[in-house]
Amino acid sequence: MESKKTDITQILKYILYVIALLGGLLHIYNSAFGTISSFQMRPLHLAIVGVIAVLMELTKLKDKKHPVVTSVMNIVIMLFVLFGVSELLFNYNAIARTAGNITPKIVVCCTLLVIAILFFTERKVGKALPIIAFIFILYALFGQYLPGIMGHRGYTYKRVMYFLYVNGNGIFGTALDTSARYLVLFMIMGQFIEISGTSKLFMALADYVSSKLRGGAAKSSVVASALFGTISGTPIANVMVTGAFTIPMMKKSGFEADFAAGVEATASTGGLIMPPMMGAGAFVMAELLGLSYSSIMVAAIIPALLYYFSIYLAIDFYSAKSGIGRVEEIDIAEVKQRIKTYAHTILPLAAFIVSVILGYSVFRSAIICIILTPIIAALRKETRMSIKDVLDGIAKGMMSTVSLGAACACAGIIVGVISLTGFGFSFAALLGVFKNIPILALMITMLVCIIMGMGMPAVASYMITATIAANTLVNMGFSNIAVHMFVFFFSCFSSVTPPVALASYSAAGLAQTNPMKTGYRAFLLALVAFIVP
Repeated sequence: MESKKTDITQILKYILYVIALLGGLLHIYNSAFGTISSFQMRPLHLAIVGVIAVLMELTKLKDKKHPVVTSVMNIVIMLFVLFGVSELLFNYNAIARTAGNITPKIVVCCTLLVIAILFFTERKVGKALPIIAFIFILYALFGQYLPGIMGHRGYTYKRVMYFLYVNGNGIFGTALDTSARYLVLFMIMGQFIEISGTSKLFMALADYVSSKLRGGAAKSSVVASALFGTISGTPIANVMVTGAFTIPMMKKSGFEADFAAGVEATASTGGLIMPPMMGAGAFVMAELLGLSYSSIMVAAIIPALLYYFSIYLAIDFYSAKSGIGRVEEIDIAEVKQRIKTYAHTILPLAAFIVSVILGYSVFRSAIICIILTPIIAALRKETRMSIKDVLDGIAKGMMSTVSLGAACACAGIIVGVISLTGFGFSFAALLGVFKNIPILALMITMLVCIIMGMGMPAVASYMITATIAANTLVNMGFSNIAVHMFVFFFSCFSSVTPPVALASYSAAGLAQTNPMKTGYRAFLLALVAFIVP
């Protein structure tokens, strides 16, 4: 019986791998040649993300209390996703020709799709984002009963579902378009860079720093997290990868456990504002502002470097006060050898940045990086990528897009309701009360960003807050790009803002220290990120 269960799990893992691989190849092909229209690529992308999310759940059945119920539920959700996108995939031209005609099939398809999105977003991202999305749907349906500026004129269920399904500001809006066009490519690029050994180069550089500088163990965390953050852009993943070796090293060097965990959490969160990846925020921002990706990257680089420099100084002062020196037991000759072995693996990432600066599109620059990575990795046998490595990179890259893809789809529901009901205007009216005291308007926006970011990815929090607040702040006289950077910064740093500081809690787990104490330490270390915007 156990063998049969194992066989089913293996079959599901194989199916998952194949679908992820084919999905990744499809996204690469479409980015390179653009033969599939965005109106069809978005539902196709959502279908792939939904199916992969469900299959990932099905491969973990042995950990579930009620595997049969879980299986049935996930299969139903998969059918909901596939049927939900079918109308847009196969009948888009007819829908476009009869714009405004609300058919029963569209209402049913959107209903099933909304249920599926809320379900797999809860599984892959957490409860907060789908709960907020559900509250916004209720607001769309019953908001006419609210008093004052918070109310609206009222919308039928059919009207809400039609808007979310067909309108370009709904489920298939900018957020999902960014996920379909950018995220998959960059996740695959990140996987290729990591498989080729670039992360090992980053770790070697971190070791070199720790062997040379006062408080080197903590400073190596800053270096490793900043470098790893350029290809990761996910605070918790950054903490788990770099913190696994930097936190024990810091504790061994004499740093208090909560300070060590705070340094790691703060440094890892900085990956969200560190170009080129910026946790995918740069791509969403470029779309919303209508600017080139390179403009966003240039605007972000100085604040990111200043942020890491401030953490560096805080560590240096703490080390001087506590008498913590460099890490002496590191074999510097071995570290130099590792740097030499993996140094060439940075070239594809450098080629990507140079391509963007030279004016190539983000898609072309990413594809250049993806193609160059296995070629350059082949220069040394230690970094050589086999065909299996290449296929694994594509499949894992596609799988790693699932959580952000789910978040983007769920954020699309919220943005759609905001667009339909005019909730953004209501919030703008609230901010408008403080038009003569801009600092108060900024502080209210900051609080919204931090509260939103506590329960959802930074990109989703940024998109939602930018939708309701950015235009009002711009009308107060602030620069457009500065406003969006302001919103994005505070959406990012909720990861180290108690009481819900997920990056700090992850680091606290590795350091075996109190999560709230770690959160407080991380917040103080990241204080410059709250003052500068």
